[in-house]
Amino acid sequence: MRLFIMRHGEAVDRAESDAARPLSSAGHHEVVTMAQSHGDKLVAIDDIWASPYLRAQQTAVLMARHLGKPVTTQPWLRPAEDYQRVLAALGKAEGTVLLVSHQPLVGTLVDKLAGLEAERCFMGTGDIACLETDVLAIGCAELCWLHQSRQ
Repeated sequence: MRLFIMRHGEAVDRAESDAARPLSSAGHHEVVTMAQSHGDKLVAIDDIWASPYLRAQQTAVLMARHLGKPVTTQPWLRPAEDYQRVLAALGKAEGTVLLVSHQPLVGTLVDKLAGLEAERCFMGTGDIACLETDVLAIGCAELCWLHQSRQ
C-alpha cells in the first residue's frame, strides 16, 4: 500500500474561527507549486481525503485540479483527531489515498507508521510525505520521501 500525507498550505492568521481560516496567497502558491513540481510522483493517487477545515479543503481542491482526482471530506481529519481513528479508516480504503490535514495529526501519522520517534516528522505547510507498507500498522511503513515546500 502506498499512502501520501500532506499538510494544508499556509493559511491566513485570523478568521471567525480556526476552521474558517482560508489559504493565504502564499499558501495557494506553495500548494500549486508542490502539485506541479511533484505531480509525476503523485499520479498513483486514486482519492483525496481532506479535513473539513477550509484551508485543507482549499488545498485538496487545488491538488484535485492538478491530479484530476475526487475529494472526499473526512470529519476525522481535523487537527487534534486520534491517529488510530485515521488508521482504522485507511484500513478500509480502496486504492491509493492522499490525506490532506493538519499538524499535529499529519506528523504523528508519519512518525507512527514509519516507526520514528515522537515529533520527529514535523510537517510544514504544503509538505507531502510518501509512505509504503504491506501492513497498515505502527512501525511497518517505510518513509519513501518527504518533500518540503520551503526548502
